[in-house]
Amino acid sequence: MIHTKQNNRSINKQPCYLCDSLCSGFICQACQIELPKLERRCYRCALPLNATSPQTICGRCIKSPPAFSSTQAVFHYRFPINSLLPAIKQRHELHHLNWLCEALLEELLSKPQAWPDVLIPVPSHAGRLFARGFNPPTLIARFLGKQLGIPVLINQLIKVRRTPHQAALSARQRHTNLAGAFSYKGEPYSHVAIVDDIMTTGATFHEISRVLLECGVQRVDNWVIARTPAER
Repeated sequence: MIHTKQNNRSINKQPCYLCDSLCSGFICQACQIELPKLERRCYRCALPLNATSPQTICGRCIKSPPAFSSTQAVFHYRFPINSLLPAIKQRHELHHLNWLCEALLEELLSKPQAWPDVLIPVPSHAGRLFARGFNPPTLIARFLGKQLGIPVLINQLIKVRRTPHQAALSARQRHTNLAGAFSYKGEPYSHVAIVDDIMTTGATFHEISRVLLECGVQRVDNWVIARTPAER
């Protein structure tokens, strides 16, 4: 289990966010070992796969292939990730985001791959963006773009229709909810990566990918920090 907090302080070090032991980073090495890293997962949607299964694609993606080609994710959406990401969105605790971005960058660099031509953050509707003041996927995409030397498109993909929050909807309702919600005005790039903090059902990524492919983009991948469990 994650260590119990202790009241430790020292010069040039800071308390681990999880256990309060002194460390040089955001989370100490002992707690990092216990983080809910995604190991064996579906190549298309990043859902966990049975460790003994020879498959690389989950049954859901085989039965109903999504519009996107692949998904790279770092963590299961469990503690402490399910505390860090809401804190960023709801309480504007942006100091958490840099560490999560670095974790995603490390995951991307650990696998040989062809880099996309551009990164596109999942957009927020203008009204919601105004209320919050920032869009987390945009911050993530800018961090990755700077580190990898990949351009980030901010205004070419827009959310033209404000939709109800996805969290309260079923998987089927999420797909219906997002139909016609996005519009793309950019170039037909060969390879695009969509960037977001969480993938839940994949409905948002599927709809954006469908729109991009209809506009001439040839391949769409997803880069996310966390993946939620499959809905039953």
